[in-house]
Amino acid sequence: MRMFFIDESGTPEMGGTSSMVLGGVIIKCEDWPILSRKIATLKASFGISDLVEVKWRHIRHPGGHTNPLHMLTDAERVRFAKDFLEIVRGTGAARVIGIVIDKVAAYTRTEMTGEDAVYQMAVTLAMERYQYYLRASSDHGIIVQDERRPHQDRRLRAFYRSLLIGGTRWTRFPNILEGVFLSPSDYSTGLQIADFVVGSIYAAHSDNPDTKFFNVIRGKVTGDRRSGKRHGLKQWP
Repeated sequence: MRMFFIDESGTPEMGGTSSMVLGGVIIKCEDWPILSRKIATLKASFGISDLVEVKWRHIRHPGGHTNPLHMLTDAERVRFAKDFLEIVRGTGAARVIGIVIDKVAAYTRTEMTGEDAVYQMAVTLAMERYQYYLRASSDHGIIVQDERRPHQDRRLRAFYRSLLIGGTRWTRFPNILEGVFLSPSDYSTGLQIADFVVGSIYAAHSDNPDTKFFNVIRGKVTGDRRSGKRHGLKQWP
């Protein structure tokens, strides 16, 4: 059984940033305790309690005392992020999927009628790639996603259900179980990993690209071994 932990960076509405990233990390169930233990050890080495959630924004935006990494220098925060992502890279069966939405181009398409349509396109593309991976692995999986606002979560659950029942133009989803499980990230190690993974992809595809973090996990992006294509990183449209 595999678990696909999903988060997002950026927002689907027009304005602000020019892109949004949705994606995350696929983990085998038996690897989760190992990952959790390694991340707890990493936090402890920087003097951070395992009960404290460290988010990607704490790396990129130092902030004040509300940032659990405020006592670290810029170089130490970079090292923490790289070490965190190295744990993902060092987990043999872990895989990464990332959907990069160019909002400026997306909103020129007639079918993109608003932020829900943009967000649902990102979810659809991520689901398709997860299904391809599960099929190639001869395994089944679930999806755990960071919760949003209650009204958004209700629509998101319904959308996932519609995908499982009807499929898309390109694929059905026989290997994915139960739609989506929504959880607050502060109580989920998997979602905290997804936050770092998606944050690193976003940084690499932002208006001022910074690839040093994504380069750590670039080799974990899902793909086809025979062709060498890494379809798990999709830029749309």
